Amino acid sequence: MADDKKQAPDAPPSIDEIDLSAVNNLEAAAKKDKGLKEVAARKTKTRKDGRFNFSEAELVPLPSKGSLYREVTDDEDVLGGFIRLYPMTTKEEEILSTQRHLRTGASTRLILQNCIDSAIDAKDILVFDSNFLLFYLRKISYGDEYEFEIASTEDPLRRKFKHKINISELRFEELDDSVSEPIIVKLPRSNYTVECVLPRMYHIEEIYKMNARREKKSDGSDKRLLDNLMVTTVRILDENKDEVPSKYWEEFYEALPGMDIAELREKTKFDTGVDELKDIVCPYTDREMDISIPMGPEFFRF
Repeated sequence: MADDKKQAPDAPPSIDEIDLSAVNNLEAAAKKDKGLKEVAARKTKTRKDGRFNFSEAELVPLPSKGSLYREVTDDEDVLGGFIRLYPMTTKEEEILSTQRHLRTGASTRLILQNCIDSAIDAKDILVFDSNFLLFYLRKISYGDEYEFEIASTEDPLRRKFKHKINISELRFEELDDSVSEPIIVKLPRSNYTVECVLPRMYHIEEIYKMNARREKKSDGSDKRLLDNLMVTTVRILDENKDEVPSKYWEEFYEALPGMDIAELREKTKFDTGVDELKDIVCPYTDREMDISIPMGPEFFRF
């Protein structure tokens, strides 16, 4: 006699049971399936699976407080304003020795991707957060003290001297709770409206590609502001609220009057506040100067 009982449905596979190698074009599939994107993010965290594991991931506060990540992760830590971060290893140092990664801006993303132990892809991390995370990563990997060389701007001979900072003493700004996306900027002179987002890590590599495409016909002018605006723009509306096609965005930005550019800079500039150290005394002239903290490959060294 045949068994008429219905078979209980199989339980869904756990994250560890999913074979992502069988998914063709995983990145494209993940864009359509938020759940798959989270699984992919979790599956990349393999440090715990190695034979040697000499450190634990630390829970690190995000200056953005996590509210702008709701479209890219369901990780409760991240949405609550925290991310788990491992110290660097030899593997991450090798990334800093790979010229193509340094040239394209991918090195920072790849280092963070290897060191993050939360369910979020490093490419989706806000640049606002990544700047802070790099300092924190340096501290937990190589110690709090960071010594570097400075070429004095107050010395006619541009002689260099060494300066030390304690990373734990740096003050980082947090993102104001009122910031939401898209950021809507009404331009005072043209009466156009620009909607944009804060830059993410993947935008850095998009800017590199834009620069590479225009290299042959470049007139040598600085296109950084234009490029930043182009990659973070969501849409542009004219004075009648009609949308400007994206193929015209570069021409639009190049034609904007100074008053409108100043408004865009004001409304879209967010930083963590550690780009410069102020009132550093030059040992050769005893005059004070402001310096930028160098964050090249030497930043991740003793």
